[in-house]
Amino acid sequence: MHVIIGGCGRVGAQLADQLSREEHDVVIIDTNPESFDRIGSAFNGETLIGNIIDKQTLQRAGITHADALAAVTNLDNANLMSVQIARELFAVGVTVARLFNPQREDSYRKMGVTYVSGTRLVARAIMKQLDIHTFPPHVGFAEGDIDIVELVVTEKGRGITVSELQNRGDLRVAAMVRDGRTRIPAGRDRLLHDDLLVAAVRGGRPGRKVRDLLSSPATTRRV
Repeated sequence: MHVIIGGCGRVGAQLADQLSREEHDVVIIDTNPESFDRIGSAFNGETLIGNIIDKQTLQRAGITHADALAAVTNLDNANLMSVQIARELFAVGVTVARLFNPQREDSYRKMGVTYVSGTRLVARAIMKQLDIHTFPPHVGFAEGDIDIVELVVTEKGRGITVSELQNRGDLRVAAMVRDGRTRIPAGRDRLLHDDLLVAAVRGGRPGRKVRDLLSSPATTRRV
């Protein structure tokens, strides 16, 4: 996977190190060359001096064939603009923006921007967002490997019971939203297409046997 990281602060450096260890093709961008000193000695990716909202810089970073971009500078506007450029001009499939100002969360949601707001917890959450098999965390924990995520039932999942889903997917459903009403479902309850579930999932990844039965709210968002 070719990943571009915008911003080499503590979060960006940690992301770069971890993605590099997982043998992904990583390019990290920052305006300050001294910021790259934060990256570990085992990093085998590329560092690039430049601005993440500059199209030429992004092109030098390989944006035309990038699989994902994470904008984690300390500037909300730069992060937002970077992911918009990546999505709208270069059709990058997975983009994540770091957000500092919680008052802007509603605007980010309306624009369909995946964002993460907090340094260790932020890096862990962004790693999950960059994985196409991982659902966005509704609540994450700095320690351990359990996340509370939101899941949407697909047409293929219609008719399966909550118990069957839990047994197949190694997850536990805590709540279900249907027709605007939230309740705690029973194990025998059968799911309907477009039911929204809140569930505890190991590593943010439901088991392979149920991945086609569930989707991320981000892929079904209606604006």
